[in-house]
Amino acid sequence: MDKSYEFFLALHLYSLYASGFLMFFYLVLTQGNFKTEFIFIRRIRLFLPIYYVFLALMLFTGSLLLAIKQFQTHLNLWLMIFSWIFIFALAIFHFIQFKKARRLRRYITFRRISFMILFC
Repeated sequence: MDKSYEFFLALHLYSLYASGFLMFFYLVLTQGNFKTEFIFIRRIRLFLPIYYVFLALMLFTGSLLLAIKQFQTHLNLWLMIFSWIFIFALAIFHFIQFKKARRLRRYITFRRISFMILFC
C-alpha cells in the first residue's frame, strides 16, 4: 500500500509541475506573433488536448490518493480540490473565448483575455 501511495504521489506531483509548465508554454503560444491566423489557431488547437490530459491526470491521481488515504479530509485537501475546480472552470471559459475569437476573428482581444486568465 505504501509503494502505491508513493508512486501515485510522485505521479500527481509531476503532473502538477507539468501542468504549470504547460500553462506557461500556453501563455507564450497565445502572446506570440504569428504571420497568419491559421498558424495561431493550429498551434492552440494542437496544444489544448495535451493540457487537458494533464489536468485529467491530476484529477485521477488525486482521487486515487484520496482513496488510498481512506477519504480523510483536511483544509489542504479542500484547497487543492477548489483550486483544481477553479483552474478547470478557467480552462472552459478560455476555450469558449477562443471559439468566439475564432468566429469573430478578433484575436487581439483573445490575447488580452488569455493573458489575464493565465496570470489569475
